[in-house]
Amino acid sequence: MLNTNLKLPTLLPHILTVDVCKIENSLLDQTEVRNLLNKLRCRNHLHYLIIKFLVCTGLSLPELIHLKIADFNSEMNRFHLKNGGRLRRRNIFLEPNFAIELYRYSCEFLPNDYLFPGRDGVLRTRTIQKILKNASRLISREIHIPFLRDVIALDLYQKGFPVWEIQEFLGHRTSRSTRQRIMLHIPEAEHNDPRLFTRNRNQAA
Repeated sequence: MLNTNLKLPTLLPHILTVDVCKIENSLLDQTEVRNLLNKLRCRNHLHYLIIKFLVCTGLSLPELIHLKIADFNSEMNRFHLKNGGRLRRRNIFLEPNFAIELYRYSCEFLPNDYLFPGRDGVLRTRTIQKILKNASRLISREIHIPFLRDVIALDLYQKGFPVWEIQEFLGHRTSRSTRQRIMLHIPEAEHNDPRLFTRNRNQAA
């Protein structure tokens, strides 16, 4: 049965994006998001951008470290992802204000190739893990990439998006993976919500 208490929008936006300023669910609330980003901005601007990017896109670790400036279309606020390991190639659209923030960063710091470069080119996996660990300490709770992907899946679901759109955004190979991640964090009474099972892309959420 569809949960009628969610106050879902009548019309969903044409382009799916995640606005870090509007994330609010049982996994991560807005106060925690704001506190984390404010603290990171004061300490290390690059770490702030990386965490904000992960919160807005749900990229996997391979996608993040291999992301290049050439993958970004600034006119469309879009990244083309093609190094996702087990995830599908796809396009990710950014919330316009954050896209501008990233564009200014790239113009100011002039990274040569990778959007978030390391000392020898590619940012190391261990470096990202340290950044996430430090971020976890700032708000006294564990933050890691699978957790942030679940935050996004739940946020989009509660805002009314059908499972197939969430699947495409996160790059899951099957909608079953997306459903399972969402169902972990919603009441059992909502497990039969039609949005979790529809395959008709023209059907309203």
